[in-house]
Amino acid sequence: MEGMDHASGTEMITIFRVLVLARWIHFSSVFVLFGSAFFWFYQDNGLPRARCATAKLLCIAAPIAAFTGLGWLAGILANMTGGFSNVVNLETLRLFFFETQFGAVAFLRLMLLGAAVLVALMPWRNKAWFSAHLHIGALLLINQAWLGHAAEGGAGLLGVLMIVAYCIHVIAAGAWVGGLPPLLFVLDELRGLRHDQTPERTHQVLSRYSVMAIAAVALIAVSGIANAEFHVRGSPDALLHTDYGVVLFTKAILVIAMLALAFFNRYVAMPKLRAVAKERDGQTAKLRASVAMELVLGILVLCAAALLGVTPPPQ
Repeated sequence: MEGMDHASGTEMITIFRVLVLARWIHFSSVFVLFGSAFFWFYQDNGLPRARCATAKLLCIAAPIAAFTGLGWLAGILANMTGGFSNVVNLETLRLFFFETQFGAVAFLRLMLLGAAVLVALMPWRNKAWFSAHLHIGALLLINQAWLGHAAEGGAGLLGVLMIVAYCIHVIAAGAWVGGLPPLLFVLDELRGLRHDQTPERTHQVLSRYSVMAIAAVALIAVSGIANAEFHVRGSPDALLHTDYGVVLFTKAILVIAMLALAFFNRYVAMPKLRAVAKERDGQTAKLRASVAMELVLGILVLCAAALLGVTPPPQ
């Protein structure tokens, strides 16, 4: 956009911080919209307290996603036009929405965020309500591809592959990380069951989640490697000397830590819960703590992803 003043160094730093914070919170809330709703399509619905808690979380996540989504778009606009003072300029808004490659994507995103808020305000909490959040969340995750580095591949085959790899990456990550909050709700509700029922029900829930998570992790790994390759174009050494590489390696380390916890939960904590009859309460508490730590690491991964999206790649 021509004719706009360049922002000062201090304002550019502020814009950068706003972009990272808005993206971080926004990604987290959209992951909840998709992953937490998706959770109840492969799990037992006979857990009313956990399902109700998930519904409340979705009702909180939707307006947060809308508010931070506006903040993210404002940050993009401020970065493009030279400062936040230009964001409220009608001519700037007209140019952004009708004269840039981001306009149509941003407009669609605003519509999806508005739809998420409207669904959250609806009084019923049936399967269709969860399905609406799931589909809106999925579309929001896919829509992100055209607002970041994945859109830099152009209109050819490379551009299509970059978009597809990004979409697979965020959908799989959303299912994995976004499913952790309702998993915690379920583990908490299962504490109230009779002791002879708790281990079997817990094992059943975790087994279903693990099957989904294994598939998600495989997709995350393949698409993540593809995304990195798209940016280094056969020169991995380029990652060693750039801020992009540092953030990417940090994100990878956090994901590996999440995988370690997930492995512990699946192959150590679950069998021990079933085997140790006298210490079930203690084993369940340890399992919940491990899942909670996995969620914390997931949130930190999203922070790294938010930072990665505003860090220039090597190529």
